[in-house]
Amino acid sequence: MRALALVVLVLAGCGGAPRAPGVPARTVDPAAATILPAGTVRIVVGGDSRNDFSHVLPWAFREAKARKASAFFFLGDMELTPGLDRTFEEELQRLDPVPFYPALGNHEVSVFGFIPFERARAVRRFRERFLGTARTPVASSLPDKVVYSVDLPGGVHFVALDNVSQAGFGADQLAWLAADLDQARALPATRYIVVGMHKPLARNGVATHGMDADGADAIRESDAALALFVSHKVTLIIASHVHQFSHFTQAGISSYVTGGLGAPLTATGPEHAFHHFLQLDVSDAGIKVDVVRFDGKPSFEDKPEVP
Repeated sequence: MRALALVVLVLAGCGGAPRAPGVPARTVDPAAATILPAGTVRIVVGGDSRNDFSHVLPWAFREAKARKASAFFFLGDMELTPGLDRTFEEELQRLDPVPFYPALGNHEVSVFGFIPFERARAVRRFRERFLGTARTPVASSLPDKVVYSVDLPGGVHFVALDNVSQAGFGADQLAWLAADLDQARALPATRYIVVGMHKPLARNGVATHGMDADGADAIRESDAALALFVSHKVTLIIASHVHQFSHFTQAGISSYVTGGLGAPLTATGPEHAFHHFLQLDVSDAGIKVDVVRFDGKPSFEDKPEVP
């Protein structure tokens, strides 16, 4: 199945302030999009594959391999319930040998999104199943969450945060985040910092279906995390949870909501309502972000999504 890629943005080099998003969107020949330019590291990003009636996820895994991706960032919500994550794990074999770096989604720790679950057991099972493997050679930095960072080719420091196993981030995670960003920025090899999480930060101006819905403490912790991102010159913030595509800036940092890996879409209109993944091309010039559209039949939510 062919894909359409829209060139969206180039983020300026060495982790500094991103350029203004003035690059106009243009259609790219799908065949040409599979060519990896010399000196470029390619990373594929997406989230929300639960209820994938359109079979977007296997397409994305095939495309990641065809496009010579060096890593795949998955931003949560593999399946409808934690008990079905085994199905995702089997599907994940299609991605080998591309390294896979997941963030925890709310459907990884809850049944049907709203019935309370034994969250600690669910988080532990997720870590045992998806972290510390040849495919994902990382371990969580905190015992009761899925939180880690990893240095990747191209000078990319990727940080995976957990804002679903509790409301907000928690003081322990914010302390870890500050120390991790300090250490990353002290390394000359770090050119870009990309932060991924499941729920979008609060007060993003695009969707309140994120940390805004988790209460006043979560909003304060979202603001605290954003302040750390600004002070440490984070290059890019990526999240999912909202089943659509959106690009915006938050506190001057280029940010994406990319919840398009098959979950029924919750938006309408050609600018937001489509299944997709992001393709990050990392080079000396910065990070170029392409939105790669799935051109199969989309599926849509017939009711508002439960947080």
